[in-house]
Amino acid sequence: MTIDQGASQTRAAFFSGVSASGPKDVWAVGTQFYLSRPGPLIQRWDGSSWKSMIRENDRRNGLQLSDVAAVDPSDVWAVGFLYSGASALHWDGSTLTQVSTAPGSAKSNLLGVTALGPEDVWAVGITADVGRGGYDQALIQHLAGSAWTVASAPHTAGYASGLRDIDEAGPDSLWAVGWAVGSDKVYRPLVERRVGDRWVVVPTPHLADDGTLSGVAVASPNDVWAVGWSWNDEGSRSLVMHWNGSSWRVSRVTGSAGSAAHLATVALDGRDVITAGQSPDANGVLQPVAFRLHGATWTSHAVAAGSDGGGFKGITSVDGSGMIAVGIQWTDEGYGSLVQSGC
Repeated sequence: MTIDQGASQTRAAFFSGVSASGPKDVWAVGTQFYLSRPGPLIQRWDGSSWKSMIRENDRRNGLQLSDVAAVDPSDVWAVGFLYSGASALHWDGSTLTQVSTAPGSAKSNLLGVTALGPEDVWAVGITADVGRGGYDQALIQHLAGSAWTVASAPHTAGYASGLRDIDEAGPDSLWAVGWAVGSDKVYRPLVERRVGDRWVVVPTPHLADDGTLSGVAVASPNDVWAVGWSWNDEGSRSLVMHWNGSSWRVSRVTGSAGSAAHLATVALDGRDVITAGQSPDANGVLQPVAFRLHGATWTSHAVAAGSDGGGFKGITSVDGSGMIAVGIQWTDEGYGSLVQSGC
């Protein structure tokens, strides 16, 4: 992979998500700070260059974007949060419009989004539950037609829960992943799927350590990949889970960088699985990492972001261009956006 300098020069900014409807329509979203005040970061690849899709200093009431779903060049959804709660942006081919999500979204944050098609969009995240001590609880919202509504999320025992990502392979194969904190204060992977007209928890294997899931990619109801990481007092390890229709198989990315990686995102590229995040280098500096699983073999593809490091938060695949991974890089002057592509 190589660093795309055209989209990696934005200071005081970072990308959180990326999505492509085709090789000439790739969207990357995140947050940019103007004098310590946040606003949305939105860039679009048109096949030849990256272009900003929002005016400089247009803060949109402090909107910070977490993820994006590109249905086609005239239908793109990005989700995130304001100081007042969850919010979204919609591109209709000519205009970016800020859209209110479901009522009662105060103290809520949308972290992941996927689109089944025009006017059929699902988003997940967290919301504070006053009735449960103000701890975060999983949030699911659905756009059906022109209105967003809150979908009923399954109850999870313990203190808190949240959903970080969502993906689909059609209306009968919607999956979301995140974390749940039990009464023992241990973090455990959380997986939920849509069955009929309701969401249910899909049991996951017991881990000896704390663990969380941050990304999901769905090829079919019998082929689902989820990534994240696990940790204990001795350190952390990458976490990869594969659903074959009846059970989960837990594994790790191979290699020193892969085994210690915090995997933030995952996508499919044909039959290959691509995933990205960050992992410490030989000097202990967190660097961006990206991996491809082809058959049973993992290969590493990202390049270091420099002596100060960085990491990826989103990844997608584009025909003819391979992987596109987005995130953050650190420099002596602070931090800025990061895009790498290829392989």
